Amino acid sequence: MLRKMLFILVASFMFMGVVSAASQWGSYKGFAIVKAFVSGKEFKTKSTPPIVVNGQPMVPLSLLKTAGVPYTYDAKKLTVNVNKAAVPADPLKGVLRTLGDVSFSMVGGETTAYVYFVRIDDEDRDWEMIDGKFMQLAKLNADRIEVRYIDEDGSELGTISIDRSTYNDFLNGKLADISELWTVTGNLFKPVLTSKEIGKLQNAVGVVLTYDEDGELLAQGSGFVIDDDVFVTNYHVVEGASQIIVRLNGTDYDITDWYYFEDEEADLYGVRLSTKYSVNGDPIGSSPEYSLDYNTAIPAIGEKVYAIGSPQGFENTLSEGIVSSIRAYDGMTYIQHTADIDHGSSGGVLLNEKGDVIGVTSMGVDGTLLEFAIPIKYVVQELNRLSSR
Repeated sequence: MLRKMLFILVASFMFMGVVSAASQWGSYKGFAIVKAFVSGKEFKTKSTPPIVVNGQPMVPLSLLKTAGVPYTYDAKKLTVNVNKAAVPADPLKGVLRTLGDVSFSMVGGETTAYVYFVRIDDEDRDWEMIDGKFMQLAKLNADRIEVRYIDEDGSELGTISIDRSTYNDFLNGKLADISELWTVTGNLFKPVLTSKEIGKLQNAVGVVLTYDEDGELLAQGSGFVIDDDVFVTNYHVVEGASQIIVRLNGTDYDITDWYYFEDEEADLYGVRLSTKYSVNGDPIGSSPEYSLDYNTAIPAIGEKVYAIGSPQGFENTLSEGIVSSIRAYDGMTYIQHTADIDHGSSGGVLLNEKGDVIGVTSMGVDGTLLEFAIPIKYVVQELNRLSSR
C-alpha cells in the first residue's frame, strides 16, 4: 500500500524591510501562517491553520488525516501515535517467490501491480503463461494488475491489464466472460490483416530524394516512420548527399543537416522527422501523423510478408510474398523474401501479415525474387543505445 506524499510549504521570516511571512500568508494569534499542500492540493481548515512556532512548522492533526497518514489520539493522556501504513507483506513475498520482480505504480490514487513477461512467440502458449501471471498477481492488494509484454531484447511490446476485483470475480465464477474487460495496449495479439488493410499503412512510408552540391538528383530511395517520428532508411540511400528530402504523406521534410543515428556497416540511417529543427537539431516543427508498430522477432520461413517502397520512382508500391530463408552474412542476419522490390525500394519497409515492421528492404538480385531485408531488431538496438545515454 503506497502512502501519499505530504508536501508542506514552509514560509520563512523576512526582515530588513522585506515583506514578512506573517504578512504574506496572514497570522494566527501572533504566529505566521504556513501554506500547506497535500499531494499538490492546498490544505485548508476552518479551525487552527498550520503555523510557525519558534521557527518550526506546526500542523493540525486534520492535515495528517487529509494526507491519509493513520494516527490515534488519546484525549485523556494527550498522546498522539502516528502509525506506519499497512503493507500486505506475506502475500507479496509469496508472489515474489513465484513471479520474480513485481512492481507497483500509482496514478491518480489507483495502485497497479505489474510484472514483465518475455514473449515465447506462440500466442497460445504466451496467453497460457500470462494468465498464470494474472492468477498470482490477483493475490496482491492492488486496484489493477498488469503484465508488460517484452521481447528478448527487453523492448516493451505492450501491456495487458484488468481491475483486480473483476479478475477475482471471474476466478470465483461470478463472471462468465471478461474478454471485453481487458485493457490492451501496444503490439499484442493483433489480428491478421488483409492485403487491402496492409495497403492503408502506406501513409507512414515515404520516398527519399537526395541531391548533389549542384542540386542535381543524386539518388532515390524509400523509408518509413516508427516511434511517432523516427524515420528509417538505408545508409547507402543518403550516402554522399548534399541535400536530403523526405516526401511523406503530402509533406516534404528537409533532413539535410540532422540525423538521429547512422550505421554504415549495418546500412541503416535514422532521423527524427520534423518540418523544423532547433540549432541543436531537436525537432520543433510538425512531425508525421502516422507511424508503424514493429516486431523484433525474426520471422519464420514461409511466413507471409509485404513490402512497401518506391521502386523506379513509383511511390508507395505494395507487393507481397513469403519469407524464403534467413541468411547470415558477415556477422549480420538478413531476411530473404519474395516480396518484389526494385531500384528505389532501398530503405522501404517489410511488414508481417499483422502490419508490424519486421525489416528494412535493402537489396535484391535483378530479374529474380531474391530480395533481402535488414531485421528491424538492428534499428531497435540503435534506439536503445541512444535512449541509454
